[in-house]
Amino acid sequence: MQVICDERGYVQSFAIIGNLVGGTELPEPAEMEQFLLRHFAYRMVDGKLEYDPQEYETHQAEEQKEDLRKRRETECFSVINRGQLWYEGVSLVQLLELRSWYKSWLNVTETMVVPDKPSWLT
Repeated sequence: MQVICDERGYVQSFAIIGNLVGGTELPEPAEMEQFLLRHFAYRMVDGKLEYDPQEYETHQAEEQKEDLRKRRETECFSVINRGQLWYEGVSLVQLLELRSWYKSWLNVTETMVVPDKPSWLT
């Protein structure tokens, strides 16, 4: 098996059959099924591939954050970016609730909590 690793030694690409330009020949890891699903969490150490559970957790957290960013784009920004005419029909109480909801969305990648949409929003 050949792998290409990043500057930290983590697998970026691999080939079980064939060659990779600039690839390094390494023995296949014992847990091949896990490797196929989580190759990005394997690191080359002393000519072998070792699984790093912390790297896997970090990767999973980044994927969750990316999913939250996409949700924020569709669920929040589509409301917040409505025009002046829409905002003229919103009460002060609704505006304050909307502002709080928006700020919660802006912090969603830190809190990892999706804010509840104000009940009056459609």
